[in-house]
Amino acid sequence: MWDTFRNASECANLPGCDVPYLFVLRTVFLMFSALCASALADAGAARAQAPAGLSAPAGARLQGVVLLSRHGLRGPTKATRCAPATSGACFDALANRPWPADVAAGHLLPEGYGRVARLGHFYRSHYAALGLLAGGACPPPDAAAFTADSSERTIVTAGALMDAMFPGCAIPRWSVSADVYKGPSCGFDPALAARAAQAMAGGSWAVAAAGTLRAPLAAMDAALGPFSAAGCAAHGATAPCSLASVPVSAEAPGPIALATAPSEQFLMQYAAGHPPDQVAWGRLEAASGRPLPQALTFVSAIHAFYDRAAHMPKYQAVKKGSPVLARVLEALEATAGEGPALQVFASHDDLILNVAGMLDLRWQLESYQPEQVPPGGAIAFELWRSSKGESMVRLVYFAQTIMQMHADAVLSDATPPASALLPLPACETGADGLCPFARFRQIASEAIDPACVGKPERSSP
Repeated sequence: MWDTFRNASECANLPGCDVPYLFVLRTVFLMFSALCASALADAGAARAQAPAGLSAPAGARLQGVVLLSRHGLRGPTKATRCAPATSGACFDALANRPWPADVAAGHLLPEGYGRVARLGHFYRSHYAALGLLAGGACPPPDAAAFTADSSERTIVTAGALMDAMFPGCAIPRWSVSADVYKGPSCGFDPALAARAAQAMAGGSWAVAAAGTLRAPLAAMDAALGPFSAAGCAAHGATAPCSLASVPVSAEAPGPIALATAPSEQFLMQYAAGHPPDQVAWGRLEAASGRPLPQALTFVSAIHAFYDRAAHMPKYQAVKKGSPVLARVLEALEATAGEGPALQVFASHDDLILNVAGMLDLRWQLESYQPEQVPPGGAIAFELWRSSKGESMVRLVYFAQTIMQMHADAVLSDATPPASALLPLPACETGADGLCPFARFRQIASEAIDPACVGKPERSSP
């Protein structure tokens, strides 16, 4: 624009110039004014539009919330160190440099506790502003309940949320049960589950590896480098080998399954606040041709694709997810009555995907791939009372962005985590995402296979 202004000024002093100087000045002024007005309007619109799920539906009152949360940042669930040293069943066998080993396999990182606590502070302030357990006082004894299975990472995640939401308070209703998310085998057939996963992957894992996931797999191959000889043998490749050497077929996911855990572990390294040279040994930016945060999102396509195919097909979703959705529905029923206004279930990404598959939920959160389940994030099943007195359910996904976790950012309604409203395809929800509780109960009950639901024994630590 300023070049136009300068050229017009020069033209006005030249003989034969046919650009009216005042006309150009007026035009440039109007262009500048319009740009300013547009920028101000856009900024105003951004301020006026709250992030998804943060505002109360018009005329509704919040009755309670059930949070189905994933655990926070953890170490690799597979052993990092090889024991014996010649073993190929460890992370160190899948790279030419040792992996960092901060905690025991699968345990929550100290940074994982801290990031989950940030979300806990947000949940307390956010829902208090909406009228739930308002004020800074401790909740009544029966107002809040926390549940975890027997995994260390879910127990500590539940504790982090409790500590952050109700510091210094006695919360008698918290329990740990190894089987809280499990039920009877109910005829689960791994072969049928594998075929369902292959179908959701597009019918062929090999086609996916050569198509949609080709570039992310190439970036992971470059970042990991050569495998150990034992790592090659463990994954059906001949040494020397790398991720690109691992066989894949229509039925066998090969490198897709193998790269899933390392790709997510790179994300967890960065989310824990590690500097770029300590994430993927400083190789991922060059390997992907992207700045590190975007590179992590890029290679996360592998993990998101594989987990979606492995856990969201109806067959395995119902067989594995029925106990989980049954607990959520039971908690909502209790909240609608005289039960706790807040119930928290600390769980795992596969279980969240199982429930999503049962309810046909879809989402994409900022900095993540579609249906990716970020560490520490949660689906909030909110129970609202409409202005007409009807109980309504709204589903909202909350999770910190990759950058928020890396920076250990403070969260609030002014600086919220990423969020997304999750419409229920089987329920006619409006823009506010509300579904009548009676209809949600029907949808969930029809999705649950009673034969797959057990009654876990609960114990308080």
